[in-house]
Amino acid sequence: MKRTSTQTLTLTSIILILAVSTALLIGAGCVETGDTSQSHNVTWTDTQPDDHETIEAALSRQIAPYKGVVYDNVTISKSEKDGVTHLRVSATSHGCSYPDLYDFAYPDQKLTRTGYLLEAIPDATRQDAIGIAMQNPEIAGVLPDGAGAGVPTVRRILPETAAEFYAEKTCLSVTWADASVSALVDMETGSVVKTWGANTVDEMVRNEPTG
Repeated sequence: MKRTSTQTLTLTSIILILAVSTALLIGAGCVETGDTSQSHNVTWTDTQPDDHETIEAALSRQIAPYKGVVYDNVTISKSEKDGVTHLRVSATSHGCSYPDLYDFAYPDQKLTRTGYLLEAIPDATRQDAIGIAMQNPEIAGVLPDGAGAGVPTVRRILPETAAEFYAEKTCLSVTWADASVSALVDMETGSVVKTWGANTVDEMVRNEPTG
């Protein structure tokens, strides 16, 4: 069956957005430097391991909130897979509607981050990022009028992940899943520095076969 250009655009847009989401989920390395001296409550969902103080100290050096945000509570859940200890860390702040989530592997008592999904962003900053994204012509041209685009997700992108698409600095991603469009926003410059699934995709699919 012959595919229309609209179908091709939509399929390619979804693939690109999934690629960005995957990069966020599997990004490994160290979290950007923050004020790790801040005190917060630590809760284990199950029985604390014998070396919980060592783990908590290591985690405090590898998790850091968005600038201006302080973690109030950190919840740690522990699981075992293929003989390796895995940790899921949920960090919350009273000034943010959503948590920051981190995944770590802990083989041989060495903590390595294996993924993250960071949404602990102040509501005012979240709205600013959405506003900046919506002013971008490529994004605005794809979003439907009114509330049809749904509520976008806003997530913090760590420098090592942002470097793959733009520069090695903290950015925010704004994604409208229903519209298959996403923007990478540099809050320091107040600009959209990368888009996926917007008019830029037209150039990528223009020469693809339609049959």
